Amino acid sequence: MINDLDANATVVEDLFKVPSITVYIASLLNTKDYINFRQVNKRVYHEVLTDDLDRTIWMDKLAVIGLFKSTEAGEVDKKDEIEQQQELLIEVTDQNNDIDATNVFDRLSSFTDKNAKDVFKLFFDLLEKFCSKLYHNNMSHFFPAKYEKDPLSQAKILNNIQRYNKCNINDIDYYTKIEQNLVILKEIFINSVLQEAERTYQNADYKSTATFISVLLLLNEEVYAVEFYKSKIDYTDFENWLPEGLLVKKEEKSNTSLLESETELSKMETSSSNKGDDQVIFDYDKLSDALEKLQNYLNDNIDTIDILFGNKYPMILNIIETFIQEVILTPINQLLGDNEEYIVLFFPRVYTMITKMLCEDLHDSINGGETFHKVVKEFLNIYLTDNIVKYLNLTPMYVRNEISKEFKAHDEKVRSEEMQKNEEIYNSLRNQSEIGTDIGTDKNDFLSSFTKLFKMSNAQSDRQNMEDQLKLAYNLNTISNNLKNIKTLVSLDLCYKVVQLVKEKIDEVNYFTEIDTIANIVKTKCQALFKILVNELCEAHVKPAFEKGTKLLQQYDPNEIDKIDINLQAFQTAKVEPLVNFTELMNICDIILQMISIFYKNELLGKNIIDKNRDFLNDVVQAKKKFETVVDDYVAEGLNIGISKLMDKINFVFNTVQLPDDFNPEVGSSGASTLEIKPTQCAMQVVELLENHCFLLNGATDKGTVDVYQQEIGERFFNEVVKHIKGSLISEDGGIILICDLNYYYDFFSKKLRQKSLVRLYQGLKNIGQLYIISGKDSKDLGKMISDLGKFQGLFTQEEIYEFVQRRADWIRVKRDVEKVMYGLGVKDCVIM
Repeated sequence: MINDLDANATVVEDLFKVPSITVYIASLLNTKDYINFRQVNKRVYHEVLTDDLDRTIWMDKLAVIGLFKSTEAGEVDKKDEIEQQQELLIEVTDQNNDIDATNVFDRLSSFTDKNAKDVFKLFFDLLEKFCSKLYHNNMSHFFPAKYEKDPLSQAKILNNIQRYNKCNINDIDYYTKIEQNLVILKEIFINSVLQEAERTYQNADYKSTATFISVLLLLNEEVYAVEFYKSKIDYTDFENWLPEGLLVKKEEKSNTSLLESETELSKMETSSSNKGDDQVIFDYDKLSDALEKLQNYLNDNIDTIDILFGNKYPMILNIIETFIQEVILTPINQLLGDNEEYIVLFFPRVYTMITKMLCEDLHDSINGGETFHKVVKEFLNIYLTDNIVKYLNLTPMYVRNEISKEFKAHDEKVRSEEMQKNEEIYNSLRNQSEIGTDIGTDKNDFLSSFTKLFKMSNAQSDRQNMEDQLKLAYNLNTISNNLKNIKTLVSLDLCYKVVQLVKEKIDEVNYFTEIDTIANIVKTKCQALFKILVNELCEAHVKPAFEKGTKLLQQYDPNEIDKIDINLQAFQTAKVEPLVNFTELMNICDIILQMISIFYKNELLGKNIIDKNRDFLNDVVQAKKKFETVVDDYVAEGLNIGISKLMDKINFVFNTVQLPDDFNPEVGSSGASTLEIKPTQCAMQVVELLENHCFLLNGATDKGTVDVYQQEIGERFFNEVVKHIKGSLISEDGGIILICDLNYYYDFFSKKLRQKSLVRLYQGLKNIGQLYIISGKDSKDLGKMISDLGKFQGLFTQEEIYEFVQRRADWIRVKRDVEKVMYGLGVKDCVIM
């Protein structure tokens, strides 16, 4: 027997003489067996498992458990290798005093060629004893006494054992048995931790609970930690968190318009129900109370999770997302239902309250991090996206309907007031004439009654005459009243409130632009709201006002006013009232255009709803320009009509105020006339008319338009004066008065109006006046003047000047001499062949 043992020992000893076999055997051993194997004999120790090979084995084990070679990691300065190794050895030696099984991996993370064995020895001394206990299934008093009441340190030791045991992987049996028993130990440990966590949580000892949560997280058992906390959440108290009675119908009716009071629409407080005219009020205070309960619940969870989890594991966002899905979303979806009006009126504020109270006003969260509130709001936006998009789609149509409704109400109000005023006019005139005849069927037939007035025979009774006078007076007064109302056709107050309503809606809609997924939709809807505003202002309010205003201007005939006996005080003025009122309408519309421009600049460009660098491509700009063009066209048309009416008025003054003897005064018995050298009453009235109308546009529109307007008046008046002169008979003495009138006109245009282009016209007219003051005895001089076209600023041809001269009172007497100078021969010089 002894011989057999000796033989086997010899065989084994012979095997050890083969280096490759020896090295292979060493690679299959766990740490403890390897240490013993290296000491089996001197040959193995000194010749086979040399220091270099031994160093490699320790380095491999350190690499397996997660340490790295410092020179390979490049984490030390490039010094002499020997100095590096010595420094690291000193560092390790200094750390031995406070390194233990809980922190050895935290304190040592690298090694060098020279200190690899020393570093591994430290790990071996601290952790191998735990592996040995696990291998032999010795679980009693597993942790050192100082860690028995420190579960966090125990968890660290368990993690370090698992990591260290990897160095035994080459001995698979040894490694596997340790791993299996470690799993069992961890399960027992985790159950114990969960029990303690439950006990401390029930006692509201959250700090102690936090320790056990940290243990679970340290052991990478996040699922247990999360499920533990979720098991404490109970949403049963919030099944009916949204109170009833948020939408309350008022008993009283309300037909209040935007003009009569500041409506609740702009405050989003009330809405006209789809069923009848009952107002519906949303009780935001009640909603706020309900949301406050949710807020308090979430804040409690935020504070608790910060204590339990800190920033070790992201827990709170998961809890809040689940809360949104299971508690918040369904009641909010059901709150406004499918009622489109409620959605438009109430959703923005409901959304704002939700995001504010359940996001912005929540406590800060350590667990949620710096972006906590932002992420919570993103969650809310994701789950409320369908509601937001529905609101965005409904808002433009609702706003269009509201604006249209307000403009229709205004038009109806104006019509009603107009009818009432016309009735008052009729009754007033009827009382004035003391006639009781019913003429209701003829109220609007001005042309018929006016024509009839001049067809009356002398045999008609005075009573019939007064009836027709009453009819004409009524029609003229109603026209006057309507003309006065031109400036009320557009309500600046209503337009402002409509603009304000759209601004508020754009602000509400644009609030959602911060949601990236629907930002383009939001901008599109904001643009649609602006287009609705512009189109409704244009088509439903401004355009009809200008159409009616220009129609009334066209109907106005100032020449007929003084032809009736009944006093019409409305017409006793030195102004063409329709033109005055029309310019006021222009002024109002100019203010509206400025409001729109400011609105466009501040709201659409200022808030980046439209790219200012590409706005010319946008149909919003086209809608705005179309509105401006419509106003410009109607202004031009109205001013043209107004100027024509002004000329009619001036012609009326020429025909009624200018006396025949103004320019052809009678000569007294002494052969001389007594003249007062000054402008005629007619000229003064005409200039008063001009002065009252030429400056109407100042401040109401741009200077270019004012200049064009004044120049047009000046040119048309020039033509009227020319026609007036050609229609007058003018003596030498009357020529002096004519020159006074022409000078008066010249002074107005050169000194008051100051339009340089017009001065030349009236300078030429002044020279025309000189044609009449040349004595008949100097008829040849008169002929020479006619031939001097430059004297008249080149405004008139010789034929036209000849027409002027023909209006001389002594034309028959001077004709021969004038023509002889003009043509070089007289009538007697002509011979009939």
